[in-house]
Amino acid sequence: MNKIIKYCKELVQTNASPASIALGFAMGTFIAILPTPGFGIFIGLFLAIIFKRINKIGLIAAFSIWNPLLLLPTYWVCYLLGDLIFQPDPMLKFDIEIVNQIYHYSGKFLIGNFFIALTVAALSYYLVFYIVSLHRERKSWKGIFNFFWINQFNKAK
Repeated sequence: MNKIIKYCKELVQTNASPASIALGFAMGTFIAILPTPGFGIFIGLFLAIIFKRINKIGLIAAFSIWNPLLLLPTYWVCYLLGDLIFQPDPMLKFDIEIVNQIYHYSGKFLIGNFFIALTVAALSYYLVFYIVSLHRERKSWKGIFNFFWINQFNKAK
C-alpha cells in the first residue's frame, strides 16, 4: 500500500504535463488489463522508450494498481461481455473437444477483454488528467493565497 501511495505522490508532483501523466497511466492500464501475464511491464516500458510523451511514472503506477487481485474480477467481467457479444456458438468445430472449448471460451474472453481494456483506459486517462490538473490548480492557488497573506502580514509590520 505504501508503494501505491509513493507512486501517486510522485505522479502528482512531477513536472510533466497532466496530459503526459494521464497518457502514461492510460497506456499502463490498457496493457495491464490485456492478458499478458508477466510481459505487460516489458511491453509498457518498451512503449515508453519508443514514445517519449508517455510518462514512465504514470505507466508504473498503473501497473501497481492493476494487480492480480483486481484483475481476476475484471477478467470475469471481460468474459461476460464477450459472451454477450458472441451469443451463438461458433460454427467452427475441431475434432478434439478440448480445442473446441479453448477456441469457444478464449474468443469470447479476448473480445470482451479488448473492449473492457479500451474503455477503462479511456476513462482512466480523463480521470487522471482531471485529478492532476485539479491538484496543480489547487496547489497554485494555495501558493498565491499564502503569498498574498504573507505580503499583507509583512506590510502590517
